[in-house]
Amino acid sequence: MKTLPYMIFSFLMLCALCTSINSYRRTENIIAQDVNRALEQVLVKMPDNMVTTDTIRCYRNCLTIAELKDTAGIAMRTVRKDGRWETRLVAEANCGFATTFMMSDQKASGSFLFAGLLWLLCSLWYIKRKRPELIAQGISYGGIVFYNDKFMTLSGEQIRLTPMQHSLLEMFITSDTHTLSKQHICDRLWPKKPDASDTLYTLIKRIKPIIETHSTLKIQSDRGKSYSLIIK
Repeated sequence: MKTLPYMIFSFLMLCALCTSINSYRRTENIIAQDVNRALEQVLVKMPDNMVTTDTIRCYRNCLTIAELKDTAGIAMRTVRKDGRWETRLVAEANCGFATTFMMSDQKASGSFLFAGLLWLLCSLWYIKRKRPELIAQGISYGGIVFYNDKFMTLSGEQIRLTPMQHSLLEMFITSDTHTLSKQHICDRLWPKKPDASDTLYTLIKRIKPIIETHSTLKIQSDRGKSYSLIIK
């Protein structure tokens, strides 16, 4: 399964992303809890709801997260409660994305990221190492390798073909000139059929996009008398 390495890489990257986001949000909640708890402690000591320098100093001293002691503050906010507007003190951490991210535990996501990149590098190395072997042991032409009765791209990806498409492409690849007469193809593929012109036309029509997608080749017709597999 040639797509398996890329599927595993994508899975590891997704795990890294989800773990990172989860850790970031958990840190946001911890920060919110810390500033709100500090504000509650300040209001107990200073119930007059007046924000002064001493209030801010006391508020920051109540914080347990050291990174917030220089940025956290208290603001007056007008909110609607029970159909009435009222003013209340609100705790604010005042730390940006970068600060929150640095405070979050990204070890797990970093491990997933490292594992994913390592897997990708190893997969690319393996594919690159196998490529010369495919070309050396198989028949290569225009980006298609015929090896062990299978058609593959230079990267080792198998080209999916129907039995008839496989037989036709094998005839093209193994031919010295890569050119086949219409009669020769019909005799090989449909020996018992008196006239297989329409069937051959349909087969050529369906295999063309497959060949052009996976290689630098195309099938060229010579007035319906013969077909050639040539490089674009």
